[in-house]
Amino acid sequence: MGLLQALFALLLLAVAHSVSAFQQRLQSAITSSTQIEKYHYPKILCAAAVPEEEQKIQKMIDEIDFPPPLTGLQRTTRALEFYKRVLPVLAAYKSKELELGLKRKFGGDRRVSKEEEDEIWHQLDEWGSQRIADTISEMRGFYVKSGQVISTRVDLFPEAYTSKLQTLQDGLEPMPFELVKKVVRQELLDGAPLSELFASFDEECLGSASIAQVHKATLLDGRTVAVKVQRPNVEPKLLGDVANLKRISKLLAESLPVDYYTVFCELGDALVNELDFLAEAQAMRKINLAVSHNNDGSVCHNPPVTVPLPVGELVSKRVLVMDFVEGAPLNQLSQLMKDKGIEAGSPEAKIAGRRILDSLVSAFGRMIFGAGFIHGDPHPGNIFIGDGGKVSLIDCGQFKALPRPQRVQLAQLVLAVADYQNTESDDNSQEEKKLANLVRDFGVTFMEGDERNDELACAVALVLFGDTGVQLPGNYSSNELSEKSPIRLVASFPQELVLMGRATVLLKGIAKKLDLSLSLADRWSDGCHLTVNAASEPVLPLWSKQIVGKSVETDDSSFNGRIRFREIASLFKEYAKGKGKCLAERTVNRMPSNVKSRVLSYAVKRQERKDATS
Repeated sequence: MGLLQALFALLLLAVAHSVSAFQQRLQSAITSSTQIEKYHYPKILCAAAVPEEEQKIQKMIDEIDFPPPLTGLQRTTRALEFYKRVLPVLAAYKSKELELGLKRKFGGDRRVSKEEEDEIWHQLDEWGSQRIADTISEMRGFYVKSGQVISTRVDLFPEAYTSKLQTLQDGLEPMPFELVKKVVRQELLDGAPLSELFASFDEECLGSASIAQVHKATLLDGRTVAVKVQRPNVEPKLLGDVANLKRISKLLAESLPVDYYTVFCELGDALVNELDFLAEAQAMRKINLAVSHNNDGSVCHNPPVTVPLPVGELVSKRVLVMDFVEGAPLNQLSQLMKDKGIEAGSPEAKIAGRRILDSLVSAFGRMIFGAGFIHGDPHPGNIFIGDGGKVSLIDCGQFKALPRPQRVQLAQLVLAVADYQNTESDDNSQEEKKLANLVRDFGVTFMEGDERNDELACAVALVLFGDTGVQLPGNYSSNELSEKSPIRLVASFPQELVLMGRATVLLKGIAKKLDLSLSLADRWSDGCHLTVNAASEPVLPLWSKQIVGKSVETDDSSFNGRIRFREIASLFKEYAKGKGKCLAERTVNRMPSNVKSRVLSYAVKRQERKDATS
């Protein structure tokens, strides 16, 4: 409930700013709005406009024009519409909190029991979550991005909110197929029919998200592909929402507990890239190379995840044709396991969950500390699970490049977190001081009076990279909603930490959802040592080297045509490891059910002991 109050309080403050700006922009906005009509831009969705939606969609189908940015009037109207819908939820929580507080204090025999109070809050969560989910689904824009993050944080939000907002990951209402065809023909075929490029094109989409939806198709040469199509009216809404939030957060910077302006600037830059599928196609290639190499630049012949690549040059700013990925999104994993007779919490479920989490953590360790090119949106809808638990990372629209000096700084910071967690001495002041200095050196600043607070700086690093169960110094809380959260005392932090911080938070959220322990610092330590040792001088990035197919031909610029023994040994080691793993899986699968259960239980306990001592 604390986060809801904080979020809605920020929205309430934004109302005052929106209203004050309303009159200033009214005249210019009216002038601009007459020009908007020729783009057939569907006006801001509100309750009174719902019956007109079909007519608006038909106009878009008749003549597609991607609309210009929202005017000041449109941004203000959109913001006020959102506030009108969500503020009653805040009011309901606050009034119920006051009511129950009075009953506890003055109710006497009429006091509400703990069970009755839990039921009251449960009913309020059900009502409030449905209202918020409906509002976000209808208004879309940047609100969907916020809802996606909330849906992964089962450690912070009531189940009613995380379950209802989970549909935002891939379950938004899709565009009509006629509109999809129009966009594809306009963007890829200069108006020619789809049959000029595709042998078949499924009318029903595979998934529909805030920016685009994806359809399965078959090219004329028989290749199965996925086609990502951008919504014609989404760009102005998203950028308008972020512009509002940036302006508000800058105006109220001294009143807010966190440097939200930096956050919204970074997310705004990421959105510009996410709306350009040409940029995404390039990012797909770079991320594929990143996860296919170790932190020292050597080739990994068995990457932890796969990344779909663009198909040739079949890409424009708003349409992207890419490899088709078999599988289902991570947010459907529990249902898929249930369909196969695998119960939640069983050894089979825990082993599958551990394999998935290990793959993701390994992939992000390589992206962050190796290539320095990060997938910035790893919510469960963008993580596909195939046969045997094979993980694929899709939707590379949000990304961030990290220069070599910052990669080294981050690697040193993570190693310091690992040292702090693994110290056996009761006096860890030396490790604490080292960790705090690294946090400040990276550019994180704190509120007045806490600039040199080592316990606070150390706690921030542990929240980002430490074990979810580690005790924070200074009695700070790892719960981001708590009054004792160290994040509340951060005055500013570098933009590079925003998307990376989002990735680490989402990884921790996935671990919580899978009921698994996770310490990013311990898992990334080996790779961070490689990063620090290999970063003494600049090297060419992976994507600048000669490439054959999907892999780098050689990591040695002095390659003279001879095959090196160490390369053959490395390749054989990877091959043997993969073959041994497949053999073990086949052996276990052929065991009688009772024996299989005992073997898997032993494997789970062994892994838990290993995690506890690592």
